[in-house]
Amino acid sequence: MSAYKKLNAELKKHGIDDIDAFGETYGPVNRLVNSKLSSKPYVEILIKYLGKLNRNESEMVVRALTEKGNKKAVPMLLEMFKSGKDVDLWVIGNALYVIDDKNSYDEILKLCQDKSYGIGRQMLMGTLARMKSEKAYRVLVECLFDSTVKGHAIEGLGRLGNPNALEILEKIEVEKGKYEFKAKHTAIRRLERKKYSS
Repeated sequence: MSAYKKLNAELKKHGIDDIDAFGETYGPVNRLVNSKLSSKPYVEILIKYLGKLNRNESEMVVRALTEKGNKKAVPMLLEMFKSGKDVDLWVIGNALYVIDDKNSYDEILKLCQDKSYGIGRQMLMGTLARMKSEKAYRVLVECLFDSTVKGHAIEGLGRLGNPNALEILEKIEVEKGKYEFKAKHTAIRRLERKKYSS
């Protein structure tokens, strides 16, 4: 029996049923991903199997773990992100963003500074915005000049709320029709409101 089948069997023992979709029956992992059922009671089971699965199976488990407060999963997710194996980095970055473990912030700052992770860092720009620190601000400004995360860095600066970013954002060139274009206008509006309300 494959590790993925064993994982589904173990989840079934813990009371999670299969899920039917489009005339097909899928296992409990799919139910965790595609329903409102919380994965929190099953985090340890999911982590136990995570390193034993193929790429697609690992991605499903990471998606199942993508729930605010699933902090037990964070150390393994960070390791997977750094190794760059087994799962799409964007999916792991999104999981880290949604879980939002403040203890991972220093590590996430380092990941965001490493261009080799490419678009995998996009959702982590949102984590930088939550940090509200000078260092996070500097990293977001640096990321404005990295095309793989530019739009998300612009949005992050808007959310971070430091009005000093206004001058930088006004000068930054964006391509019409791209996400970065809308992100720039939203960020500027947000920062102007902040500046004039303080």
